[in-house]
Amino acid sequence: MAKKKEKDPRLALVKLYKDYLLTHGELPASLKAFMDFGSLKLDGFKKHFNSLEELEVALLLLYFKKSDDVLKSSSDAEELTSKERHLAFLYILVETVGEDEIFLREFLHQKRKQPSFIQKFMMALNAQELTGMHSEGKLSEVFEKVKINPKKTALTNHALAVIYFLLKDNSEDKQDTDAFIEKTTDLLFRLTDTSTLMSMFDLGKFMASRKQSVFTWE
Repeated sequence: MAKKKEKDPRLALVKLYKDYLLTHGELPASLKAFMDFGSLKLDGFKKHFNSLEELEVALLLLYFKKSDDVLKSSSDAEELTSKERHLAFLYILVETVGEDEIFLREFLHQKRKQPSFIQKFMMALNAQELTGMHSEGKLSEVFEKVKINPKKTALTNHALAVIYFLLKDNSEDKQDTDAFIEKTTDLLFRLTDTSTLMSMFDLGKFMASRKQSVFTWE
């Protein structure tokens, strides 16, 4: 009989944080307030997170991780183009977030008043290797070597924008969110299409390699 996989203890802390907000209607003012609510000990908490803010970042990342796991488990995920994968990821993300809409609406409303948290979260999100936000092509490879990938950053920002739009969408069956996803994804991939730019790079390399064989006044 296969050994049953143990549940990640960090998930219990995430659930406790959600319970705190839904119970009090506000974020925990301090780590002590959170620990008192859950009857936790500091050393027990510190085994899993270095700070309350790290737990909050992990909480948001979990929606993206769950969505990406669903996408990767799809049998045809590898056959999709980057745009198709990103679209599929966004629709899964919307469904995942929808299950926690009440909590997330209040959580993000309060956290938007803290720019430092949003910055830390975006840094953490950009560091993730998510299938739904993977960019391909020669230009991406160049930027990856220096740990910078502007297209990946655009995709992660786009995913977060979709969440914000969803939480404010009052249309029937979230039809406006579907339209937002389709239209903005199409625009995003048009704007970040590097095929023309790479053709210019290739032409530049060709001309440079032939520099000695063409006429010049120099």
